Amino acid sequence: MFPFLRLTRPLNLLIIVATMLLMRYGVIGGHLERGLQVLLLQLDVPVERSELVIDPGFGPQMPASLFALLMLSTVLIAAAGNVINDYFDTRIDRINKPGEVIVGRTVKRRVAMTAHLVMSGIGLVLGAFVAWRCGLLRLAVIPAFTIAALWTYSTNFKRQLITGNLMVALLTALVPLTVGLYEIPLLQRGFAEHAVVGIPNGDRFGMEPSYPELWYWILGFSGFAFLATLARELQKDMADVKGDLAAGCRTIPIVWGMRRAKTLVMVHIGILIVALLAARALVFSDELSFWYIGIGIIGPLLLSAGFTYNAVTRSEHVRAGSLMKAAMMMGAGFAALIRFLP
Repeated sequence: MFPFLRLTRPLNLLIIVATMLLMRYGVIGGHLERGLQVLLLQLDVPVERSELVIDPGFGPQMPASLFALLMLSTVLIAAAGNVINDYFDTRIDRINKPGEVIVGRTVKRRVAMTAHLVMSGIGLVLGAFVAWRCGLLRLAVIPAFTIAALWTYSTNFKRQLITGNLMVALLTALVPLTVGLYEIPLLQRGFAEHAVVGIPNGDRFGMEPSYPELWYWILGFSGFAFLATLARELQKDMADVKGDLAAGCRTIPIVWGMRRAKTLVMVHIGILIVALLAARALVFSDELSFWYIGIGIIGPLLLSAGFTYNAVTRSEHVRAGSLMKAAMMMGAGFAALIRFLP
């Protein structure tokens, strides 16, 4: 059981769950909380946040049970993708990390394939059910697309130049985006006009969530995930170049060389840092954001760039990729601060 659990990469699955929770309660919930704080500042009478009388449905609109099913669907499909990727990468892994090969040793190949099919099937059904229950049946295309993309990546795109990196980056960016694709239309439906907020003296005010601003937040996190994943995928390709070369893969380090691959990583990290500095200067004026972005996100990005530049051995490239993952986790964690922003 434990070898199979390792095959699904539970840490990555926990990161997916954390990201989706942060988008729902950090971005969506935090944005609505900020709206209440702005309303308080606009009132001419002294009133505490706890004294407001708010529409009972004010907040993230997706029922908690359906959101839990959405997370379960996403996790099952991601786990199935991890399993099938290892299934087709056995030859590569025997060269790159021979001590960590699971499929064909501690987990039989037919067991891995069956598990992939079962988890993908359950994930697809759950995803379609959630889309139907939310009245957003068109979103059932997301789990279907993800399953097809993960299979195609493992069997084909992974060995192609650039295509595989773009596919993984797109699927990573889809995790925070999916929450927005569900929650924002449901918010617009739930508050077609506005939310009603009352104060103790009997006055009532209408408050409409700023949906464009919500989309900016969601797309910002998705864009960060996309670019950071592109850099991390290149770091992984550089770490795995020996096995990829033996398997006939046409990754960027193999086709264009390690020097150009490192340059591309630096470019991606540079774009991320410039974007974060611009956001810190133009959007965020508080001290908490200043230090969190500077130390918590830009710090690991700079360390990852430095380790990438100096990396020679596989372990050094892996270390650079781990720092990039840390930067991605800290980037997602910024969502928890949104409700505290001025």
